Amino acid sequence: MGGSVSISALIVGTALLGIFALASLSLNNSAITASEVLDENPAEPEIRLLNASESAGTIHVNITNTGDEAVDFEKTWFSIDGNSPLRASDYHNQTTVLFPGETQHIQMSGTGFTTPARIFVTSMGGQSGVSFS
Repeated sequence: MGGSVSISALIVGTALLGIFALASLSLNNSAITASEVLDENPAEPEIRLLNASESAGTIHVNITNTGDEAVDFEKTWFSIDGNSPLRASDYHNQTTVLFPGETQHIQMSGTGFTTPARIFVTSMGGQSGVSFS
């Protein structure tokens, strides 16, 4: 009877070692996958305001995407003279995305600004600003 207890302990020990080995392998694969995901962070977009002007309360802005990432107008905000931000998609509905290399004209009416000095744009980490001409 003493031999069956030893054999049972050996079987249980071997099974536990197998489970531990599988758990270690799974943890290693998870760590590798996590490091790959962290390396694939999207680059921040490179947007530039080319110029800005105001005429009779309407603000005209030309914006270009000089980077490799598309810019979503839903995630793009303008600030005029440091005031509360204005969402670009509220004023520009011709397209929803500014593609790399593309330039768009945005016309903003009803903002309440009549002689602004500067305008600033930010989107997903990219930013740019210009003085009104």
